[in-house]
Amino acid sequence: MEDRLRTHPLISQVVAVGDQRPFIAGLITLDEEELAAWRKSAGKSADATPAQLRDDPDLLARLQAAVDEANATVSPAEQMRRFRVLSGDLTEANGYLTPTLKVRRSRVLQDFAADIDVLYRS
Repeated sequence: MEDRLRTHPLISQVVAVGDQRPFIAGLITLDEEELAAWRKSAGKSADATPAQLRDDPDLLARLQAAVDEANATVSPAEQMRRFRVLSGDLTEANGYLTPTLKVRRSRVLQDFAADIDVLYRS
């Protein structure tokens, strides 16, 4: 699921979460270069940051379409039901990726626990 979603131009990183939870959810970061092009085509402010756009309905609809497309390729139990856009990217420089560009899941889960909790509130 994560790899399928990473192929979408607007998505930089995806971390699926759901251990000990009722369903799978995801944390998504945005690709800065593609976001700039999307802002222009969507008529958004050129200065808008990922943090400012994380709740933008147009952006969320575009990402939801990508999630729906990825969900169509997996069983219902493996489908991502909710996602949250993070305010910044996961990079090697900020310690969320290893030198081989693998996500440091434990650190992401720890540092973004509040964002994960929001995904599971009714």
